[in-house]
Order: sequence, then C-alpha cells, then structure tokens
Amino acid sequence: MRIVCRPDRSQRGMAPRPPRVRSRVLLVLLLPALLPLSGCAGLWGGRTSEEGRAIEAEKRAEVAAFRRDELIDPRLEGVTDPAEVSEAPVTDIEVPDPLRLVDAIRIATEHSREYQARRESLFLSAIDLGVTRRDFLRPVFDGSVNYTLSDASDLRSSDVASLSLGGSYLTFGGGTLSVDTSWGYDRVSDGLGPDQSVSGGTTVSFSQPLLRGAGNAIAFEGLTQAERSLLYEARSFELFRQDFVIRIIDDYYALLSQEQQLENTRQNIERQQFAYDQAQALFRLGRGDSLSVFRAEQSLLQAQDQYLSAEQGFAVALDRFKIDLGLPTEVEFDVEDTFPDLNELALDLDAAVRAALHNRLDLVTERDRLEDQRRSVTIARDRILPNFNLSASWSTSSDSQSSLRQLDFHERDAASIGFALEIPFDRKSERASLRSAEISLLQAERDLDRTEDQVILEVRNSLGTLRQRRTQIEIGEKEIRSLELSLEKASLEFESGLATNRDVTEAADQLTDAQNQQLDRIVDHEIARLTLLRQLGLLFVDDSGQVEE
Repeated sequence: MRIVCRPDRSQRGMAPRPPRVRSRVLLVLLLPALLPLSGCAGLWGGRTSEEGRAIEAEKRAEVAAFRRDELIDPRLEGVTDPAEVSEAPVTDIEVPDPLRLVDAIRIATEHSREYQARRESLFLSAIDLGVTRRDFLRPVFDGSVNYTLSDASDLRSSDVASLSLGGSYLTFGGGTLSVDTSWGYDRVSDGLGPDQSVSGGTTVSFSQPLLRGAGNAIAFEGLTQAERSLLYEARSFELFRQDFVIRIIDDYYALLSQEQQLENTRQNIERQQFAYDQAQALFRLGRGDSLSVFRAEQSLLQAQDQYLSAEQGFAVALDRFKIDLGLPTEVEFDVEDTFPDLNELALDLDAAVRAALHNRLDLVTERDRLEDQRRSVTIARDRILPNFNLSASWSTSSDSQSSLRQLDFHERDAASIGFALEIPFDRKSERASLRSAEISLLQAERDLDRTEDQVILEVRNSLGTLRQRRTQIEIGEKEIRSLELSLEKASLEFESGLATNRDVTEAADQLTDAQNQQLDRIVDHEIARLTLLRQLGLLFVDDSGQVEE
C-alpha cells in the first residue's frame, strides 16, 4: 500500500477539510483492517459445513453401533421344530375354531385396525361438532382470578387480587350479547397499619349487524356446515361398512375356495399316482410302453408341484386374512363353511336405476354438497355488502372504597348506543370470491351429473355381470359332469388298452381345473350380488357387521 503525506491545508493557507471529506479519509485508512473480514462469509460457510459433517458422522456412528452390537442373526441360533412350539399365542380375542363367516365378520368389525380408525375418526368429528354447537347455541363464559403478594424490606407489604367474569351469546339474528364484570381488591400494609380498597363494575354490550352478516342463515353458517359435514362423514362411514363387509366376505370365500382347490389338487395327486402305478404295472406285464410310464410320472410331478404352490399360496392368504381381521398371525384356526347358495336377484333395469338414483347415500351427499355451494354463493354476495352495525352498551361501576358494603354502583352508570357504517371503497377481493363461488357451483352441478351417469353405468354393468356369472356357473356344472364322464371313459379305455395313459392324466387335470374354476365362479356370483345391492342402496349391515337380507 502506498501512503502519500501531504501538508496540512491550514498550513498551506487552505480551508480545513469538511467532516464528510475527513470521514472518507478515515474509511481509506481503515480499509486495510476491514479487508480480512471480507472472507467471513466463506469462513462461516466452512464452519457450517464442518459442523454438518460432524453431526452426520455422529448419527451414522449411532446407526453403525446398533447394527454392530444389537442385531439378531437367526443363522447363529438353532432351528426350532414348529411341532415343538406348544404354547398358544397370547391374545384376548376369542377366535372359534373352525372360523365361520359370521365369526370372521364379527371379529373384523370389532378388531380390524382400519375399521377402528374410521370409527374413531367419526367419533372425533362428533366431538368437534359438540364444541361447535356449544359456541353457537349456548353462552360461552370465561373468567380469571389473579392474586399477587409482595413484601418489601422496608416493612411494606401489599396484597392485590382481581376477579373477572364474562360471557357472550350469539343471538338468532347474528348479534352478539356480552356481559363482563370485574372486582378488585388492593391492600397495602406498612408500619402504621393496613390500608385497603375495593372496586367493581359490570358492562353489558350488544352488537347487531344490519347489512353484512345479518340474519340467521349467514350468522349460523358455520354451525350449518359443521352439522352437514358430520352427516356426510356418517354416510361415508356407512358406505365404508358395506364395502368393508363385502371385502371380508370376498376374502373369506376366496380363502375357502383356495382351501377347496388345495383339496382338489391333493385328490389330483392321488389320481395321478394311481395312473402312474397303473402305467408301471401294465409296463411290467408287457401291455404298456415306457413312454406312458414317463408321461404318467411327469403328470404326477406336475401335480405335486401345483400342490406345493397352492399350499404356500393358501398359507400367505390365510396370514393376510388374519391381519385384515385384526388378529396376530400366530393365531391358528381353520376356515370351515359352506359356499353360498345361488341366490337369484332378478331386477328390471329401469327400476334398478331409479332405485339407485334415489337410495345411494353418496348421491344424496353430492346433492347436499350442491346445496352447500348455493349457500356459498349467497354468503359471497353478503360479503360484498358494507358493514353497518348497531351497538349498544350499559355499564355501572363504583369508586374505590374500603369495604364491599360501601360500594355504590349507581353513582357511575353509563349507557350508549350508536351506528357504524363502513364505506366500501374496495371490494375487489370480495367480488373475486363471489365469482369463484359461482364457478364452484357450476362445477358442482356438473359433478353431480357425472356421478349420476356413473351410478347408472355401475348398475347396468353389475346387472350384466350378475347374469353372466349365473350363466357361467350353469356352463361350469355341465363342463364338470362332462369331464367326469371323460375321465371315467379314459380310465376304462386305458385299462382295456384302447387309450394311452396320457388321455387319463389330461382328463384328470382338466377336471381339477374345472372344479377350481367353478368354485371361483360361485364366489364371484355372491360378491356380484352383494355389490349390486350396495349400488342400489339396499345392502344393510347391522352393528356386528352381519348382512341383513
């Protein structure tokens, strides 16, 4: 840095530098000292990065310590035979064995985590509505008590106490009536004796909007919407209960179907084993060839593989069903029930559509939401109006006295009445809200039309699906009878040497597949019937979850 000394201006006959010039010189002189501070941003940034890396390393060390010291490795433990575990799992849920459908629905309704969460949500909303009703329909009171005791070193002490009580009430027309009262007590004690004073007062006020916010419909909109919102949630919960029960029934019958299919697969193994033994016997007698033995063996191996897959699939489905019921997976039970009967549900399409459009709870809610949007437009129009309020008040109080008996509240009575009118210079935000409410109303009308069209489509599709399932079951029955005859015929022809063993194994496989598919059709028909009743609004579920026909 280059420093140049110049003679003082006063010595050169010049005027002294003004203060502004001196400050500039001082800044130039201090600049070298300030230059190191220009790197503070980078310095603090580096410290922040260093601190972040240290904290990251600290938490990663905690993770590493857990994985190093607390993990459980089953490879280091002995293998326990499931047959040696004799103790039943601890649970307070009574699970009958075998588990019937009615028991499964009852347990799911009482213990399913999803069902309990939805029920608790509805209950909490009901509690919130109770608070809202209190705020709108009953007076709301509040109060406070304060007491202060102080003691000074100069033998001076004081006691100060105050009590305030108040309440407000929303009137039918949207006005607010308020009452407030307060009491005060002050006692000061010094070496000469105590000195105390008591005061009190009451104020009653009333405020009534005459334009904006006036009227019961506007003032009580919050309560109206809260009531309707809880009603919507109650309808939604009822629809959830219906869907939940249908799902449990579907899962139960699907599990029962898998169990029966597992039994069909086991019987197929027996048939394939018989065919294999038969092929071997004929080959030893010289009445068969090695190819028939090979084919019979392959069919037997395939049947055994299918059984293992079906057994594993059934075990997984059973555990998932336990979780849906709210049961621990360690609970053991068998599902043992009969498949549903083929209940006819013959309906006229037009009659079914009319019933659905009238009965469906979700459609009723959509229509009510449309009414909510209409009220929103009315409220938005009300907000464009200026505030024009009537206010009145009366108060009484007493000067401070030494005791309660000396208080005289009539000496300071006061009453007032007045009007306040807002000059609405700017209503841009309110007009935008009104336009938004009008657009939302149009959207709600279109949503209702679309929902009604979807309901009509659902009913038509469900009726067609139900008829299709019925026809498929009838076809399946004929197919099973035909395949049973084919298997019997193939077995006789094979024993007579008129057919190969391949015909027997293929007929057995086809019969097993047809029996399994028929079980699925029966379950699908029952679920389609319940779904159609639900879509018509005619599915009723009692408190225990049982379907009432």
